[in-house]
Amino acid sequence: MINWLWQSTLWLSTFSVILLLSHPILLRYLGARATYSLWLLLPCALLLPLLPSLPSNRSTLVMQQLLISPETLSNIAGKGNTIFPILVMWLVGFCCVVAWCLFSYMALIRQLQSAHSFKIGKLRCYRQHNTGPAIFGFLRPSVLIPSDFKQRFTKKERHLILQHERAHWQAGDLHINLFALLLLAVFWYSPMSWLAYRRFRADQELACDARVLQHQTPTVLVCYANALLAAMQSVSSAAQTNLLSPHYGATKHMTERLNNLTRQKGLHKQPLILSLSIMILLAMSLQPSTATQTANSATLTEEMVTPIVRIAPRYPASAAQQGITGWVQLGYTLDSNGMVEQPKVLAAHPEGVFNEEALRAVSKWRYSPEHAGKSITVELKFALDNTTNK
Repeated sequence: MINWLWQSTLWLSTFSVILLLSHPILLRYLGARATYSLWLLLPCALLLPLLPSLPSNRSTLVMQQLLISPETLSNIAGKGNTIFPILVMWLVGFCCVVAWCLFSYMALIRQLQSAHSFKIGKLRCYRQHNTGPAIFGFLRPSVLIPSDFKQRFTKKERHLILQHERAHWQAGDLHINLFALLLLAVFWYSPMSWLAYRRFRADQELACDARVLQHQTPTVLVCYANALLAAMQSVSSAAQTNLLSPHYGATKHMTERLNNLTRQKGLHKQPLILSLSIMILLAMSLQPSTATQTANSATLTEEMVTPIVRIAPRYPASAAQQGITGWVQLGYTLDSNGMVEQPKVLAAHPEGVFNEEALRAVSKWRYSPEHAGKSITVELKFALDNTTNK
């Protein structure tokens, strides 16, 4: 599990950084709805470590898997095995985030038990002082509105506010938020997860504004802007602490929403499809090479050049403690004496974990002088003995 968390965190952080840095450009040229849809890349990134690799025609001399023996693992454990403490820390953080969400939701439910409620069609509304507008619920929608809803908002503004909250429900935003919070709980230790979640929620509001204002007149835009400004005066503590329901954000986000009211664009699926395709191809290209399948075993045997002196790499202690496995592909040439010349890393997974040990060991290998001048590629597989032959 630690290995999957490690790889998934790298992918999630990578795409989060890309989306955060390119957000102003995406919002300007693609619009709020298309930009919001690109956040789908993050949950898709969780599947990337499970993708198969792209086929390769490169012939590779493959070493047998290098294993950590039970004796070696015992020595490492004697020095202080960190796997269990790491898992405990992760579980504590996960439970804290989940408890925070549950506490927020239950606090809101308790607060509304004494609130006045009524129905507008199928929509249950709760009227309370200094509350809302905000929507919550998973099986049926309920809306929080301030007690002075009719006095503060005009009839048209009230209609637009309720239309905005209803649009959240119709788009499935509350269920999407629940899944987003689950991801946030799993990857709570990554600062990029919190930054991405905050930006995702802001983009959700921008996308909802775009859906409500699609094909509307300039007069409606002005009325909608006035409704947003009036709604800022009643942002409740319950709405802000309840992470499961969208609410009206801080002044910075409200300014962003107002600035984008006149720059609404439709939903374009092409950017999402293109981004998903690039992401999948990139992930497959970085997966372990399939060049050493048994179908090519006969050819590889004929071309294999076996070293007469081969030093086994050491398994990095930190990687063993965390249960990390992987591989390193190296390329080099042989000089006139059969010594390894200019070894370099061609590919590695995970990146940078086993590179140093692999280069250190391979640089000491020696071949028969009759193979002088040949270019050789080897793949060193680092695997713990309890993960072999599974």
